[in-house]
Amino acid sequence: MANKPTRPTSQQTTLKADAPASPSGAKPTLLWLWVGIAAVIVLAGGFAILSSGDDEELTVGSTVPAATDDGSSATTATNSGGAGGEVAEVWPVTLGGTLLVEKPDGEDPAVGTPAPTLSGFAFDGTPVTVDPSKGPVMLVFLAHWCPHCNREIPELLAWRDAGGVPEGLQVIAVTTAVAPDRDNYPPSEWIPKMDWTWPVIADSQDNEAAIGFGVSGFPFSVIIGTDGTVLGRSSGELGQDGIQAFVDDALG
Repeated sequence: MANKPTRPTSQQTTLKADAPASPSGAKPTLLWLWVGIAAVIVLAGGFAILSSGDDEELTVGSTVPAATDDGSSATTATNSGGAGGEVAEVWPVTLGGTLLVEKPDGEDPAVGTPAPTLSGFAFDGTPVTVDPSKGPVMLVFLAHWCPHCNREIPELLAWRDAGGVPEGLQVIAVTTAVAPDRDNYPPSEWIPKMDWTWPVIADSQDNEAAIGFGVSGFPFSVIIGTDGTVLGRSSGELGQDGIQAFVDDALG
């Protein structure tokens, strides 16, 4: 089973007021009008406060150019949302090449095609680049609120601890679909609690990495060969034996 990525929806409420039925009602009508205006102002202020609270909950990292010793520019990481510039839950990502179609059921048309290039940042702003030239890569897309992900991570760790990871295989998590109002937020605390020891890329606020690799549900894994091509994609829970079979089939 897999959780499908979902996008937040918004609802609009329309307030309707009936006019007073008083024939001499000029002053009462004006009174009700002013009361209505005051109520709208109070409601608008309340919505503004709630919106700003949501913005403050989701810490967003950003990158800024910094001068190097020779006067040229270099990219450094900073944090536009958290205290002291230490940790952010989402960061900009950079994708290159052709993005993958969403994985369908059955035969996967992405297998054998070039994978997009991907670089981004860990929660603390440390740059992370996916580089399959150093060895095949397995990207594991995880959502902190997804029950399937929370069950699959221990299976991945059991696979790791049992020595199932082939020599040279790089395993990288991509935390995505971050939602401050859902379980196990923030992911920067959730991942360490789950005992994840491999590198982590924090996806962008718009889930660009997940979209670029055609994520169709969570958890979602992509294996990239040393030549940069997609060797396999999997959506949903596999369990320890299923993970081993998926990796063996892709790298076989």
